[in-house]
Amino acid sequence: MLSARRIPLGIAVRLVRAALPISRTWRFRDPDDPGRPYRPLLKHEIHACWHEHLLPLTCLLAGQELATLASRDRDGEIISRVLRRLGYDVARGSSSRGGSAGFRQLARSFAAGRGVILTGDGPRGPRRSLKEGTARIAKLTGSAVTVVGVAASSGRRLPSWDRFLVPAPGATVFVSLAPVAAGHAPRTGDIQSALRREVARCEQAAGEARWSRPPGIVRGSREAARRGAARDASARTGLGASARRSLELRLRGQWRRPRAALPLRGLARVYGGVHEGRHRLYDLGLLLAHRAGIPVISVGGATVGGSGKTPLAACIARTLREAGHRPAILARGYADELELLGHEAPGASIRGHPDRLRSGRRAAAEGATVAIADDGFQHRRLFRDLDLLVLDRDALRRTNGARLPAGPFRERWERAVGRADAIIVTGREPWTADLSRFDGELGVRLGRLAPGVPVATAVFGHGPLEAASAGARGGSGPPAPRLALTGIMKPNLFFAQAGAACASVRERLALSDHGIPSQRERTAAIRAAGRGGVLTTRKDLSRLRPLFDPGLPIWILPETLAWKAGWDDVSRLILDVASGRKGRDPAVEG
Repeated sequence: MLSARRIPLGIAVRLVRAALPISRTWRFRDPDDPGRPYRPLLKHEIHACWHEHLLPLTCLLAGQELATLASRDRDGEIISRVLRRLGYDVARGSSSRGGSAGFRQLARSFAAGRGVILTGDGPRGPRRSLKEGTARIAKLTGSAVTVVGVAASSGRRLPSWDRFLVPAPGATVFVSLAPVAAGHAPRTGDIQSALRREVARCEQAAGEARWSRPPGIVRGSREAARRGAARDASARTGLGASARRSLELRLRGQWRRPRAALPLRGLARVYGGVHEGRHRLYDLGLLLAHRAGIPVISVGGATVGGSGKTPLAACIARTLREAGHRPAILARGYADELELLGHEAPGASIRGHPDRLRSGRRAAAEGATVAIADDGFQHRRLFRDLDLLVLDRDALRRTNGARLPAGPFRERWERAVGRADAIIVTGREPWTADLSRFDGELGVRLGRLAPGVPVATAVFGHGPLEAASAGARGGSGPPAPRLALTGIMKPNLFFAQAGAACASVRERLALSDHGIPSQRERTAAIRAAGRGGVLTTRKDLSRLRPLFDPGLPIWILPETLAWKAGWDDVSRLILDVASGRKGRDPAVEG
């Protein structure tokens, strides 16, 4: 772009250098650990990236004793001057001009101890089509190859052949490194496949970061939806739907930062003090817990929403039913949660009311033999014979760990485990070796914080799509929904599962937790869904199905629960408490 305007070479170099300080506002992150700053230390080997990612990588990797290749044209001269000022050793040449001489110079730099980084599709493309140069220099030097993936949460794409990426000020830039599995001197196809895989990982993480901001249909009528939501808010009591959704998503964005905004941290101190004071009153017996008349098992978490407490309550109810008990589930009263529980826990009595003590006593009077308090860990007015603490792996790995409203935690989880009789670690990320390692390290820490307390680990996945409307059941071909729509606490994880389960999904719409779309949003959703229809969760279905015509194909992505460790110990404890063989005896009344 600069050369096309014939700006003098020296001025062009100074203009590029003047733009580089913007990189100081970027937050570099590993896609597997977005909560911490990331600065990779490159090994003495060959590194491959795409040409479009030159700007963020140039800034991130400056000063790491790297050599690279720049073309012999005027643009290459501008780039090489800037790179040399940043500490890079620059060889001149390209696939079309002076390539052999450039590769020999790179080989000499490599022999002198510098690593090498190359843009595999440069300098003229085609975009993301790897040329032979990377494999050639790897063979020439006898080095292994590592690929470098990059993506940004926000930014601009220049109208160039490579759609050159310029991250926006303050953007989160995800960077990942991975060795090519073929080992030394891999083939071009191996390098290209590995590079595309790492870029896809970073783009998924960048998508999750974007989803933490106020969402809309990606290519739909975002402004129209926002105006419609604001108009419909006047029909609601309390905080309007649009304002509530905006507030929720702004808070989620703060939760991903290492330190939330100062006002939020101040409110978190107040909230934490009140919360801890209340627990202290119960611990001292100054506030009394009340019995329901039957054993009560609480399933609750240290965080707000999204940890899988409701599906776990249904799982426990099924376990109790199979053992001959008559369980009742005491929920808060959200209609979508009650319908989900009714589907997932057939035969259990489902009761929705904010007063869990009242619901528990009524369930006991009507023949229930054991009660399960869904989301009841902080509901200490109801005496519990067994407290199951659900720890959200996603929140532990991806948030700042602060209390509300600065973070997603209702209380310090390290203190919460001291009140737990058993701990269940859950998450919705696909199970990997990194997650297994994280759970192992977490288990060691839990063993120190709560010795003797059983710990189980589980992963929520998804099953095959299920038809949930006449339009979906009447279709002739395989499911092909185009729109993923949800109103849950963590829409980003659902969108990731939806994309993995169904390649036809092209649009997404996130509502507030338990939210209902406005009329304009419904219109935009129908337009975006087209003939393929909508993909949603079973929890959302009860709220969303009445809003759409039955002819619109609506599909459910059902959730599955896979236990990785410890469930046998926890289930035995549950059955012992339900049968009266174990239980607590603190200060209670009634």
